[in-house]
Amino acid sequence: MTVAAYFYRAYGLTILSEFRLDEAEPTEPAEPDIRIFAADLTHLERPFEGFRDFVAMSDGDFFNYRTVGRFFAARGEGIAVDPDVAFDVRLLGLVVLGPVMAVLLHRRGYHVLHGSAVEIDGEAAVFLGDKGAGKSTTAAALVAAGHRLIADDVVAIRTDTVLDVPAGYQVMKLQPTMRGRFRPDAGHVLEPCSEKFTADKIRFRLARPNPPQRPLGRLHVLARGSVNALAVYDRPATLKALIRFSYFPRLGDAALRDGEAAALFARAAALASRVSAGLLTVKHDLDALPELASFLCRDRAPNYAFD
Repeated sequence: MTVAAYFYRAYGLTILSEFRLDEAEPTEPAEPDIRIFAADLTHLERPFEGFRDFVAMSDGDFFNYRTVGRFFAARGEGIAVDPDVAFDVRLLGLVVLGPVMAVLLHRRGYHVLHGSAVEIDGEAAVFLGDKGAGKSTTAAALVAAGHRLIADDVVAIRTDTVLDVPAGYQVMKLQPTMRGRFRPDAGHVLEPCSEKFTADKIRFRLARPNPPQRPLGRLHVLARGSVNALAVYDRPATLKALIRFSYFPRLGDAALRDGEAAALFARAAALASRVSAGLLTVKHDLDALPELASFLCRDRAPNYAFD
């Protein structure tokens, strides 16, 4: 039997996949950094309640999503996929390029944040916040105004040398009303639209390629107010933000056992002295969001290194 082979580029990595991933950017065949392949993972199942089960194992990380399927991310190397028979595989990217990819990047040494990143003045401006803070909406308004999307949902920071943010893929999860803020030729909605798996949002595929990786700019923790304002954090507040908005702890208690919390804290502490972060108050007005880029360029302070 012939196995399909799709090559993609995401997060600075070449991906060879047996599954079509409409979110990711196709690329020419090359030696892959990551392989995504079909496998029977039922032997890893265990009883669980709720929608998701996550287990950190010695050789990889196991995800089980009810009515979706099972996924195993070998430590930084590949992703095995075992979808449920009734699941629409056109939605696989929501999991494979979302939480599974986030954990795989975490294992490869990236500091992974749950947020959105947009290129502003040649740098990756990162937007963070709790659920409902407007991360994707803020990023979408900037992208609709002409700025390039770097990543939405999973933001990975390379920390080995200089701090860079590689591009993820050119898809945003948006409130349907945000679609009207883009030009008609700016992109298209990926099908199927699933209220169950996208929380009433659409997956909007931008009609543009990934930008090159960009140097990390400031991390912005979002708040809403009457005017645009920025309060730069000191090092303790920056450390708190790096931990609070890290992607890995979102997977629950299992993600913080057996030294995982200590390892994450150590990575964040090392990074806190190298980045600039702050509380960004944004006008509570969708029509005013496009002017945010000018505010950030005008008032951007240099990155701070604290002793």
